[in-house]
Amino acid sequence: MSIMERFIRYLHEQALCQPHERLLLAVSGGKDSVMMTRLFAESGYSVGIAHCNFGLRGAASDADEALVYQLAKSLDVPFYVTRFNTASHARRQGISIQMAARELRYAWFETIRVSQGYDYIAVAQHRNDHVETLMLNLVRGTGLAGLRGIQPRRGRIIRPLLFLNADEIEKYVQQHKLEYRDDASNFSTKYARNKIRMEVIPKLKELNPYLEVTLAKNMAHFSDAYTVIQHYIARLRAQLFHEQNKGEWHIPVDGLVTLDPQQFLLYELFKPFGFTEAVLGDLASSLNSIPGRQFTSPSHVLFMDRGELVLTSMKAIKEATVLMEKIESRVQWGGFRFESHLSSDADINVDAKTAQFDADKIVFPLTIRGWMEGDTFRPLGMKGNKKLSDLFVSLKIPVYRKHSVPVVINGNGDILWVVPHRMDDRYKITGKTKKVLTLACF
Repeated sequence: MSIMERFIRYLHEQALCQPHERLLLAVSGGKDSVMMTRLFAESGYSVGIAHCNFGLRGAASDADEALVYQLAKSLDVPFYVTRFNTASHARRQGISIQMAARELRYAWFETIRVSQGYDYIAVAQHRNDHVETLMLNLVRGTGLAGLRGIQPRRGRIIRPLLFLNADEIEKYVQQHKLEYRDDASNFSTKYARNKIRMEVIPKLKELNPYLEVTLAKNMAHFSDAYTVIQHYIARLRAQLFHEQNKGEWHIPVDGLVTLDPQQFLLYELFKPFGFTEAVLGDLASSLNSIPGRQFTSPSHVLFMDRGELVLTSMKAIKEATVLMEKIESRVQWGGFRFESHLSSDADINVDAKTAQFDADKIVFPLTIRGWMEGDTFRPLGMKGNKKLSDLFVSLKIPVYRKHSVPVVINGNGDILWVVPHRMDDRYKITGKTKKVLTLACF
């Protein structure tokens, strides 16, 4: 079977793309991406070529750009090019040059894909890259997911050459006399991937000359095993994670204590929420500890409560500030709806979801927000001030809920109402009140 026939079959087997779809080809000018371009062009696909000039190799980078431009011109397909100050981006972000180049190119590819109406971005990684990625992931410790190597499709990115190895690509390029350029940095062992390719893999091939084939089969098995495990994890998560409010889940501690193997399953259960293995190790050793502990990820917080964990998103905790601009207002904050109106009726309303204020003491706009560290007010019936954090303790409001309690702020900065628990004594209606501002929360 010819390379072209294998290429078409691979696209079909992996469901990477359809003949009617438009593809943006990421072309560096190396033999892999040049070969990929030829295969897609001869297959009749509608393609465009995108090239990144990272400005890292001076004239050599410009020569790469010129070659890719000529390739696009010879095929009469759209050509998109951009230039990056990669070194500057790496310094600003505190990351390696390779990581900076990856971030920059994929962000730009997606921008072009969306703005120019392409369906997918095609990247020319092959089986050897697949194996190198596995080796890197083993060394770095990326878990079971990393043992799958490179996935043929991830979102809008497809990798249609994973069925080929480097020798097959070399032969094809020579046979068809394709012009390409080598990147000298690919031969420097100061980069981990190059070191694996040039020093580690040759040693392993002394033990198994068919190493790439063997490891590719193993990665396929790992991928299947990962899929099975994820199905199990999804069912387990559905059993244990009970969503009581939007962005808030309650998880019984008893259900986590009996997990086996506990550390592995904890990691898989909480991985979508950004928790690291180290944090989850700390959690595992704390499952029987007293309430009050919390564990954080960049996007979520886990609170240890009585007999359960409460998982809350940062977004749910840090709700946006909302303004009530005028007396007759209707606004939404989180899951609460607020309405206000003015009247001369000074009869006391005992509904906890309604607060009445002396309108002459109210300054607009009012602000509705969540609790902030240091918040104080004067609860109705008291002469002195009280911290909101102390109020929450006295009301037995769990730590994980205090951030989602609405707090209404007067235009002068004073807290008017901790909804629906207490209003401020200084703004209550009295015998001297002429107009009443009624604020209702639903």
